Amino acid sequence: MSNFYEILRVRTNATQSQIKKSFLELVSKYHPDVYKGDKAYAEKYTAILTEAYSILKDPDKRLDYDIKNNINTRPNFFQRINEDREIKREKKKEKSLAGRNYEQEMSMKYFKNSERKKTKISLLKKIFTSKLFYCLLFVLGIEALVILFIYYR
Repeated sequence: MSNFYEILRVRTNATQSQIKKSFLELVSKYHPDVYKGDKAYAEKYTAILTEAYSILKDPDKRLDYDIKNNINTRPNFFQRINEDREIKREKKKEKSLAGRNYEQEMSMKYFKNSERKKTKISLLKKIFTSKLFYCLLFVLGIEALVILFIYYR
């Protein structure tokens, strides 16, 4: 398998739009209906271009291809920061789970959910007991009546 980046004539750090632009240019140049040379060569080359584009246009397939062929695999600064954060999160999770058993963990989840429900209920009570809510409801009712009278005259 040859290098798809070389086939599409783009750099290894090319953006999706650059890859698409290069693919469209090459396909329009080497399409069997347009190419003035050998038609069999044009068909094979177009098939190779299509395969390369299908791999490089999808970010997941492109990442797999890059890792498999050792292209762009050197982690950049932000990737290393994210990896460090993930490692710290995993260590925190391990520490928290090591100190608790399953029942304690489940009771904490239930407690959090019940607290959320309580805050939602108190918020709804505040909304439905406020004067502003009833004023808005009154105005919407009047608007609905006006619309009814306008349309059913």
